[in-house]
Amino acid sequence: MKFSTISNIGKVRSENQDYYGNLDLENYSFFIVADGMGGYNGGEIASKLAAKYYLEYIKNSNIKDFSSIIDLQEEALQSANDKIFSLSKSYEEYANMGTTAVCVCIDYEKKSYHITHIGDSRCYIYSDKKLQLITRDHSLVNDLIDSGSLTEDEAENFANKSTITRAVGVGSKIRPDSRSLDMKDSDIMLMVTDGLTNEVSDVEIEAIIANNSTADKISSSLVDLAIKNGGHDNITVTTILI
Repeated sequence: MKFSTISNIGKVRSENQDYYGNLDLENYSFFIVADGMGGYNGGEIASKLAAKYYLEYIKNSNIKDFSSIIDLQEEALQSANDKIFSLSKSYEEYANMGTTAVCVCIDYEKKSYHITHIGDSRCYIYSDKKLQLITRDHSLVNDLIDSGSLTEDEAENFANKSTITRAVGVGSKIRPDSRSLDMKDSDIMLMVTDGLTNEVSDVEIEAIIANNSTADKISSSLVDLAIKNGGHDNITVTTILI
């Protein structure tokens, strides 16, 4: 397994509120990418703490005590949520801060992936020369599509397209979504913030992966294209080659 993470402030923002991290254990590799939100530097703190406490919880846990890796990931994310939410309640300048998170465990023992996410940071898998979006954004626009209030075509021009409905740190409990998938040889996994996906289409992502062979080149090419297309937000890309 080889991986590369590149995080860029973009062309508009004054600070980078994205954060990321990874942890290798004996039979597992854990990754997290987070995109913070909140006034002052609250978003930057929220994303950093989410990554820090998520990985610390896993590092200090006995994996065999959990019924599944998914349970471990969700509890680790809840632990991070508890600390961020407590901080936001204790200091006025951090009120309402929060962060998205997309978490991946590569399970070498079972040859599988375990994905947990909350918000609109995404996970993709490129397998058999095709790109597949593994997560579904927790967003207002998707909620309206699911309820039948909005069509897919109408969603393209929806005014509040970037509004998310779930995040880490904004309440006492989180509602992540999780899934596990079988691993295939030569799979390529992407973990990205919306600074990439708001600027670069899935078709463009697929083309860049198809035309580059290393994790670093894929990550850098995606970030470069997002900046070229506007760079309106922070951009973070983790590319994992199996």
